[in-house]
Amino acid sequence: MDVGLFLREVRKAPGRMGAILPSSKYLSRLMVSSAEVQDDHVIVELGAGTGPVTAAIRDTAPNAPLLALEPGAELAAHLRKTFPDVDVSETYVQDLVETATEWGHTDIDRVISGLPWTVFPEESANAGLAAVAQVLKKDGILVTFTYVHANALLPGGKRLRQLLNTHFGDVSTSRIEWRNAPPALVYICRQPKKSEA
Repeated sequence: MDVGLFLREVRKAPGRMGAILPSSKYLSRLMVSSAEVQDDHVIVELGAGTGPVTAAIRDTAPNAPLLALEPGAELAAHLRKTFPDVDVSETYVQDLVETATEWGHTDIDRVISGLPWTVFPEESANAGLAAVAQVLKKDGILVTFTYVHANALLPGGKRLRQLLNTHFGDVSTSRIEWRNAPPALVYICRQPKKSEA
């Protein structure tokens, strides 16, 4: 994990990054285990950054088709070099339906998100989560994390839970991962609600 690269990207686009440090290996492993990832799954990772979650996915599912969305050009180049077997797309979550179609997989088993949903404008977060629900299989799972303090104290944390409930029929949380900086928990979202459009 290239912390220097991550910090450079934070300075360039703090609103897009939403964090001051990459996810720890502990949070990355919790996200992958919460998603119940298997080697025969088709997987999409959102906001792959420097790749700590990508590495955890590959540790669990070395042969699974994996698409990483990372709109930052320097981060995307780093991912391509570090994980040559991962398809990397410099696109945003709102374009996920089109991106997945171009990738050749329109029914996704698992979406693992490192996106800072709580700092996104509500319209952007809503559109992104709608796109995720649209590509997931009926029994597919989205996992995403939130920092404990943001979840408890910030308006964006409460809004995120409401948006997840809008787009998924079953939303639960993991234990808190105290070894992450800051501490975080994972939302596990099942029963995606497809749009009628």
